[in-house]
Amino acid sequence: MSQHNTTIERFTIAGGLLLLAGAAVRITGWEYSQYLYSLGTLMFSAAQFADRYDGHDLIMKRLRGQQVLGSVFLLLTAVLMFMEPLHAGFYTAPGMNDRLRSFLLAVTRRNSWIITLSIAALFELYSSMRMESRQKKLDSDGNF
Repeated sequence: MSQHNTTIERFTIAGGLLLLAGAAVRITGWEYSQYLYSLGTLMFSAAQFADRYDGHDLIMKRLRGQQVLGSVFLLLTAVLMFMEPLHAGFYTAPGMNDRLRSFLLAVTRRNSWIITLSIAALFELYSSMRMESRQKKLDSDGNF
């Protein structure tokens, strides 16, 4: 295993543990949970973006794209976690269009980050499981 792959694997594991811990303690109301989650997401996403698939299998390329899309949703979740404190400010913002105010209130309402986290989890889980089984099939067929 090369140094590059070892670094990616370590960032993936450490980032995954941190983002899981940050999301889990978020329900307790701990004020620094979004920082813990964000650090984990940055590490996990950096590893996802740095990892490459150099083969020619179209299914593996599609699944790799789904993994990257899952990382984008993880990053969006971190942004939404930081937007929650802004929610109250949109009620009293002077001169704001009512439609814009409604949109911003909907986006920043409490726990809206759970939706994007769920989407990210589905993308990451599905693509990782399918990639593993597809790689086994490719290896058994002799297509590296």
